[in-house]
Order: sequence, then structure tokens, then C-alpha cells
Amino acid sequence: MSARDIVRAYQEGLAAAADPAAVNPYVPAAPGSLRVLLARMWLRGRLKHALDVPDTE
Repeated sequence: MSARDIVRAYQEGLAAAADPAAVNPYVPAAPGSLRVLLARMWLRGRLKHALDVPDTE
């Protein structure tokens, strides 16, 4: 790894730290963002699985 790679990685880290959503996942995401879409897909899958499992007790 060259010094140029280290500097570039440092600058990318600074740029990511300036974006609150990149650092803190608990910051509300903008409507229609990829994070919201993935959360909805995850919740639908989990809820569907929970509803499809029959009660045997």
C-alpha cells in the first residue's frame, strides 16, 4: 500500500464521516432511499414468515 492509497483512504473516511447516515444507522433515512427499501423488504419477509408458521401448541 502506497502513501497515496493511505491518503485516499483517509480522505474517503473523512467524506463518509461528514454523512450522518453513513456513520449512524439510527439517523432517519430519507423516504425512498435504499435503506428504507431494504428495511421494508426485511420486515415483510420476517412478518410473512411469522404469519406462515402454524401454531402447533
